[in-house]
Amino acid sequence: MGLMPNLVRLGKGHKSLTTATRRFQVVEPLLDGIVLGLIFVTLAGLFYKAYQQYKRPNQLGG
Repeated sequence: MGLMPNLVRLGKGHKSLTTATRRFQVVEPLLDGIVLGLIFVTLAGLFYKAYQQYKRPNQLGG
């Protein structure tokens, strides 16, 4: 028994997936893509701002 035993029902020799299981199979890759996209955009933004700060002229006069 798992945490959600009602999601997968075993039929006669084959698995019949319920609607909730099918929904998880669609949503999980979508969420993975969103998370990976956010990581990429965040890192790109951090590197861009670091580059801008590196190229900025020294304002302390040193």
